Amino acid sequence: MINLILVSKQPSVNLRLREQLLTDGELEVLDEISNADEALEKVDLQNPNILLLHSGETDTDAISLAERVVQRKPRTFVIVLMEHMTMERLQQATAAGCHNVFPVPENAKELCALVHRVYNAENDRINALDSNERATWASKILSVYSAKGGIGKTTIATNLAMELARQKKKVCLIDLDLLFGDVHVFMDVEPKETLSDLMQENFRNSIDSVRSFMTVHPSGIHILCAPKTPEYAETVSGERVQSLLSLLRAYYDYIIIDTAVNFSDPTLAALEASTSILFVTGLEVSILKNSKMAMTVLDSLGQKKKVRTVINRAVEINSINAGDVQRILDAPILARIPSEYLVAVAAINQGLPFVKSAPKAKISVAICDIADKLIRGDDTYDMVQLTAKEKRALNKRYKSKDK
Repeated sequence: MINLILVSKQPSVNLRLREQLLTDGELEVLDEISNADEALEKVDLQNPNILLLHSGETDTDAISLAERVVQRKPRTFVIVLMEHMTMERLQQATAAGCHNVFPVPENAKELCALVHRVYNAENDRINALDSNERATWASKILSVYSAKGGIGKTTIATNLAMELARQKKKVCLIDLDLLFGDVHVFMDVEPKETLSDLMQENFRNSIDSVRSFMTVHPSGIHILCAPKTPEYAETVSGERVQSLLSLLRAYYDYIIIDTAVNFSDPTLAALEASTSILFVTGLEVSILKNSKMAMTVLDSLGQKKKVRTVINRAVEINSINAGDVQRILDAPILARIPSEYLVAVAAINQGLPFVKSAPKAKISVAICDIADKLIRGDDTYDMVQLTAKEKRALNKRYKSKDK
C-alpha cells in the first residue's frame, strides 16, 4: 500500500485528486491539506510515502514546502503537479531539489501510474543507499555519434529525447559537441549555466549540485548545454565526463549524449560509458567513407559491439541501399529515417522538435519507432534481416518525397 498526503490551496483540487487516486486499490490518501505549515506537521506525524503537491499559477508556497520536505524527510517522496509549467518555475523546483515535477495528469489512470512510477523509482534509490550495494542500472546511456558534421546528429538526439520524455521517461540531454554544440537552439532554450560551468565545480555524489547547472525544458527534459564559446571547451575533461555520467545514471531513465565528430577525450569517455551508440550515417559515398574510418576506430577501442546504425535522410532514389551500408560498416541497421527537409527545417526554426510540431510526419514516425525499440530493449533488431513482407510494410510506413 502506498499512502499519500495531498496539499493544494484549492479544496476542489484536493477532492478531485483524492477521487482519482482512490480508483487504485493500492493507494491510500491519509489527509488533504491546504496550508503549508499544517502540511509539515502532518508529514512529521504520519510519515507518508508520497507528498503530492498541487501548484497553481500564482502559488509560490508549493516549491518552498517541497524543499523543506526534501531536506527533512528523505523517505517521503515529493511529487509536484504544476498547473502552468514554465521554464522559470521548473528551474526553481530543480534548484530546490525537486526532480519529480510534472504537469497535472489528464485523468485518474495517468495520475495513479505516475504515483506508482515515482514511488518505485525513489524507493529503489533509497534501498540502494541503505544496502550500500552496487546498483544494477536500469538506465541507458545513448551516445548519438556521426563521423561527419551536418548529417542530422543533433536533430536525432533532440527528437529522440523529446519522444522518450513524451513516453513518461526521465531524460537528461547532454550537448557534448563542446566547440559548436547547438542543442539549445534546437530546443529553444537559453541556458544560464553550461557544461563548462559545471565542470569547474565539485559535483561528486551530489545530484542537486548538477541539476542547478541544467536547463529544464517544458517537456521535462533536463539539458546540460555546451559551453557558450569554444575557448571553454578545454575545461571539460574525459575523466570528469565519466564521473558525471556515473552520477546521472542513478537518476534518469535515459541519458542522451549529442557527441562531437572528433574522438576527443570527452567523446571517448561518453562512448565508453554508453549502453548503445547510435551511429548516424547516410546514403552518400563521402559520408560512408568517413563512417567506415570511424567504425574502424570504434572497433579498435572495443566499442563496435555497442553500435546501432541509423541511416538518416534515406532518399529512396539513391543507388546505395541499407544492405550496402550494413556491408560497409558491418553493424546492424536500427533504423532508416526518410528525408523530409521542410518539416525538419521548420522544426529547427521554431525551436520545437518535429516529433512534437509534426507528429504525423514520416520522420517523426521513424524517431518514435527508434524510441519504442529502445524502451523494449530490442537490441537485436536489424532491418536488413527483415522478411520481404516486413520490408515492404516498413517502406510503406517510411516512404516520403523530399521537397
